[in-house]
Amino acid sequence: MKILAADTSTSINTVAVCDDDRILAETTVECGRSHSERLINTVDWVLSESGQKIEDMDALAVSIGPGSFTGVRVGVATWKGLALGCRRPLAAVPTLDAMTRLGAFRDGLVCPLLDARMGEVFGAVYRFRDGIREKVTADRVCQVEAILVEIDEEATFLGNGADMYRERILARRPGAAFAALICSVPRASAVAVEARALIDQGACTDPAVVSPVYLRQSQAEINRARREASS
Repeated sequence: MKILAADTSTSINTVAVCDDDRILAETTVECGRSHSERLINTVDWVLSESGQKIEDMDALAVSIGPGSFTGVRVGVATWKGLALGCRRPLAAVPTLDAMTRLGAFRDGLVCPLLDARMGEVFGAVYRFRDGIREKVTADRVCQVEAILVEIDEEATFLGNGADMYRERILARRPGAAFAALICSVPRASAVAVEARALIDQGACTDPAVVSPVYLRQSQAEINRARREASS
């Protein structure tokens, strides 16, 4: 199965063309907030370098969040447009689920954390047993200590949130392990792997119903609600 995948949920812009477990082409670029300016050009480059056309794809896959409001919105809107335009199925991939595909994790707990700003993280807890992944908690946005309450044994942490709050994690969980930084950077190929699993499980792939997952209101929405309440 050939999949064109993207993850724009953080400041990393990453696009990949994968054929089953093979990566035909992939880009991973720190781009700040310039996803909208570079995403389509990156798609064209990745397809060209892989010797593929979008019509050759069996499916598309995009990270739907949680993550940066702007980044997630740009990625989802772009991929919905591409999927509808070329009449291909679109797999909606939760960002934190895809992050568990970034490394070969040993049996035990794995906790991906992304910086959510305002002193909080996006996070979830997963358990690996004999190569099988189980999601222990739902995605949530909170202070890192609230995530740690859910962890009562050794765990491996990854993501920019884990790096940012390393000292606070170690203060509560001295035995915590941290994945190598290379395993904390979002990659579109991980989104493609997760998408293939979702498709095999019969997940809905109708582009029309794919929507971002934010977990909380944007700062603009919060500010507007405050203004309305005060008036």
